[in-house]
Amino acid sequence: MKKEKKPKIYSTENGAVTVKSPTKLSILSLLEERERTGREIRENIDRSKSTISVHLSDLEKRNLIKEKQHEQDKRKKIYSPKFTFLGESKIPFDEHYEKILNNFNKASGNKYEFLKTLFHTIRYGLSSFGFDIKPALKEMGHDIGEKIAEDMQAKDMNQVLIEIKEFWDKNGLGKIKIIEEDLIEIEDCFDCSRMPNVDQTLCSLDEGIIEGIIEKKLGIENEVTETKCHGLGNDVCEFKIKIND
Repeated sequence: MKKEKKPKIYSTENGAVTVKSPTKLSILSLLEERERTGREIRENIDRSKSTISVHLSDLEKRNLIKEKQHEQDKRKKIYSPKFTFLGESKIPFDEHYEKILNNFNKASGNKYEFLKTLFHTIRYGLSSFGFDIKPALKEMGHDIGEKIAEDMQAKDMNQVLIEIKEFWDKNGLGKIKIIEEDLIEIEDCFDCSRMPNVDQTLCSLDEGIIEGIIEKKLGIENEVTETKCHGLGNDVCEFKIKIND
């Protein structure tokens, strides 16, 4: 049985472009190796000349490739890439993405569950297409944490953690348990509960928020690292807080 090609995402001058067509993906794969003439492309792809021409034209319109005349033979055209490969659908994220989509009907009418499903769809949908969004989420989380901290009154680490715990509970982000001043656990994590074991931590947004709050309130640089997660097969999320000297 022929293996189906997964959708891929490319960066172009006009922004990100998703390509699903197996023929287009085959053409782009050839051009990633080196520029080629139309004849070379047809020789490598089992499609008619007219079909290949249509796909090449469409790829050019989407700013993924460019064409030029052959220097020795003006009747020939040479095609070269104008894209940067960003990513493709991944297992098991793509499987979980399909399951999340199926939750929308169940969540309808429940604002909390609907927003959680919507968040998960965007969050893990991007991951399923191959985007590593964890660094960006952590950076945004840090900015969010600094804004949240503006309304907090804490003066030391223990008070900060208590206010973080209250904030999480008030906004339905999960139930925080303070283990030590440098270690907290979160049950029913908004970010990753229901996520299967994908062999990696997932709560980079939470890491960033906690870091941002601590830095803003106490004026100290710190690093928050998730050590347990639903994405690792755990029942809770655990975060280690390291104060940088």
